[in-house]
Order: sequence, then structure tokens, then C-alpha cells
Amino acid sequence: MAQLRMMSLTALALALALGGGLLSATTRAQQNYAVPPAYDAPPTRYEGPPAYDVPPRARKLPSSGDIQLYSQPEETAEPSATPSPRPYPPPAAPRPAWGNDTPDESGPDWSPPGDSLRIQAAQGIRYVSGGVGESERAELEALSGQFNLRLLFAMQGSGNYLADVGVRVLDPSGAVVLSAESKGPWFLAQLPPDVYTVEASVLGQSQRQTARVGQSQSRLNFYWR
Repeated sequence: MAQLRMMSLTALALALALGGGLLSATTRAQQNYAVPPAYDAPPTRYEGPPAYDVPPRARKLPSSGDIQLYSQPEETAEPSATPSPRPYPPPAAPRPAWGNDTPDESGPDWSPPGDSLRIQAAQGIRYVSGGVGESERAELEALSGQFNLRLLFAMQGSGNYLADVGVRVLDPSGAVVLSAESKGPWFLAQLPPDVYTVEASVLGQSQRQTARVGQSQSRLNFYWR
């Protein structure tokens, strides 16, 4: 009886052992079929926080206490063989323009610009002559208002002007008031009011005319054939 019970217990233990192993295998099989296989998920891209404009930090320079400074000994400069160039003097300051720099065209001693004609004086009588070329004629026209006697010398018919004409002006008593040479066909003179005899000589010929000189200008034309 006792042996039979022992055999029963042994059989029960064996059955339990077999049942437990079968249950474990069944459970493992269910787990293998119930849980789907794990696949490799794509790696997640990590994006950092947005960048902000941060002002750069000022770099701290080392102080003189942190760094020991060394000075290089000065070299003695040798004198140069070539002398240094001499400085140029500063430019002269421009001369200011004054009101009296403008020539007075109404004055008795005024001459036109260009210095081609000069007003001369003989025995206290002012005169000027010329007129060779358009520029001199224009200058004499500008001066004509300052003189009360105007003479013209030319050839009869052709109208060619004459130069190097001898001019003499005589007063009523026959005394020579002015003796000059005209450098061109025009001759201007300033005489005291009176009646004068004007004598012109050129090409070996002389002519005389009477001039009544007053406040207005007296004009005489001399023609040679």
C-alpha cells in the first residue's frame, strides 16, 4: 500500500514536471507569436535651438601688470651723405584788387591797353599818332575824345594811308607850337583854343591848312597825289 502511494506521488510529480515544461514552452511560443518583431527605426535628426545673434564678447587685453614689456635700445642714426632738399618758399599771397587799379579813361594821361600807343608831350602839348592796323585805329578812336585836333594823311584816289609824316603847328604869330612826326595816318593833339597853321610834309611835298581849335574837335585831312 505504501509502495503504491509512493508510485502515485512519483507519477504525479512527473506529470507536474512535464506539465510545467509544456506550459513554459507554450507560453514562450505565444510570446514569440504575439509580440511582432522589432524593426530598426530611422534615426531621429536632432535639431538644436535656433541661433540668436549674440554680440561677440569683448576680448580682454592683458594688462601691463600681466605682461612685462621690453624696449629695444635705440640705434644711433648715421648722418646721411646726401643733404636734405631745401624747402621751397611759400607762394606769394595774391595781390588784392584795389579800386584805383582800374585805368581812368577820362584822365588826360590814360592810354589804351596793349602799350602799342603812347601819349607823348612836347613843349607842353600832348599828342599821339598811329593807326597802322585795325587794332591801332580802334585805340585811337577810343582816345580821340581827349584831343581837340585830329589829322589824317592819305593818298588821293587810292585812299592808301601814309606814315612817317612830319607835322608842325604854328600859332598866329608864326611861332612853332608843336613839331613832331606822325607814326601813322592819324595824328591827335590837344592845343589851347586859337587859330593855328598846320603843316604836313611827306614824299618831299608839304601842305598847309588852317585849324580853328576850340572846345570842339577840329579835323583836317591831307591828301597827296
